[in-house]
Amino acid sequence: YFIAVAEELHFGRAAQALGISQPPLSQQIQALEQELGARLFERTNRRVELSEAGRLFLEEARLVLAQVDKAADVARRAQLGELGELKIGFTSSAPFNSTIPQAIFSFRQR
Repeated sequence: YFIAVAEELHFGRAAQALGISQPPLSQQIQALEQELGARLFERTNRRVELSEAGRLFLEEARLVLAQVDKAADVARRAQLGELGELKIGFTSSAPFNSTIPQAIFSFRQR
C-alpha cells in the first residue's frame, strides 16, 4: 500500500489502483507510520508528498520487494530442477565410461 501511495502521491488514485476504498488505505498508512514511529508523508488539503523518512523508506521497500520476487523465482526454479546440486560419487577403481556424462546430460535436460 505504501508504495502505491508513494508512487501516486494521491490517496484516492492509489486506492483506486489497488481496488480498495480510500479510508482503509489511509488507516493502513497511518498504522504503518505509527509502527515505524516516523511520518512517511507530508499531507495538506491540496497535496501529498513523501517526507525524508518516506523517501528513504521507499528505497528500502522497493529493494525488499525485489528480493521477495527473486526468492519466489528461485523457489520456482528449484522446484523445476533448474537450480540445486547434483552430487555424483564414484571410486577411482570404477571404469570411467560414457555413463556419467550421459547421466549429467540427461539431468540437465530435465
